[in-house]
Amino acid sequence: MENITTLHQFLQAAGVQYQVFDLGRRVVPLDPIEFAQVEATQSPYPYPRSGHAWLGVLFWNPALSQDHYIWFIKLPLDERGLLNPAARSQFLQTVVDALGKDPTAPMTQEQQEQLKSNPFIFQPSQDKLAVFHARINAQLARPASIYYEHCQSYLKGQLGWDNWQQLGLQGLADNLARLSLAQREEELPVAIGQMPPEPLAAFASVAEHFPCSPQMAKAWLTLMGEGDHDAINQMALRGLAGHKASLTKAIELALPQASADTLVVIAARCWEALTHPPLLKAYLTRLAKLDKTLFVALYSDLVSMPTLRQQVLSVLRDPERDQALAEAIGHLMQSVKA
Repeated sequence: MENITTLHQFLQAAGVQYQVFDLGRRVVPLDPIEFAQVEATQSPYPYPRSGHAWLGVLFWNPALSQDHYIWFIKLPLDERGLLNPAARSQFLQTVVDALGKDPTAPMTQEQQEQLKSNPFIFQPSQDKLAVFHARINAQLARPASIYYEHCQSYLKGQLGWDNWQQLGLQGLADNLARLSLAQREEELPVAIGQMPPEPLAAFASVAEHFPCSPQMAKAWLTLMGEGDHDAINQMALRGLAGHKASLTKAIELALPQASADTLVVIAARCWEALTHPPLLKAYLTRLAKLDKTLFVALYSDLVSMPTLRQQVLSVLRDPERDQALAEAIGHLMQSVKA
């Protein structure tokens, strides 16, 4: 561990190649340069959740084998959103104690148990795990899961839209990770409009992690326009998380009657659209009118995002804010003092 203080240094010293993904909000690859700046505490972590960076680290040694290895690491951030160096060093020391300096070496049962007890290891949710495996298998040109073809037939409408009971998250994720142009532009827009609520909800929970084509975005917006059902709006917002250009319109459609659950979905998955100041102000106003306790929680979440922090603080200082928003801010200040 001498002179090795970062994940990059450790994996480089081990002679492996690697790719880091964020698993806190949407499963997305992190730019290597950006991650290097995060590790050097030169930049805040771009996608914090609950005061932590939730990382999926894929690594392999192409010179030795075709095997790939994965760590799911949860590292604390400070109040500025910077990585906690002491926690990272503790994680690396635990790894070295369990594995030595070669993270790809075969492990004994005792070593496996020792690594599992690492306090910084976490288990992703089932939908994120499915998406993560789908993305890396497609990226590495490895086969899809055994659920891929059945799910593909369903999404093409070949099995009947009511015959969804055998679908799985992994099959949905595999399909979204390997879409053809025809599927993006023709088949999936039709499927979005035809699927019953149950498979559509599962589809949306996976689709939020992938790019959304303009044709798919139009299908999601059409679905929102057909009624004010809150559950449908939540599915559509999740499905549109990968199409920033349509998110503003979708949030505007959902906000007037948005429930607490819908507001949570917007903060967790659609935060990129909230960089638009009028939309952020409308969102915080709706939140303030609905639930002041939830306002405090979601304020803390949004203000931790590097891309949103200044905009959120500007809304709080805006003298033209709604009375309900002013009262919610007062409640926030009281909770901070307490």
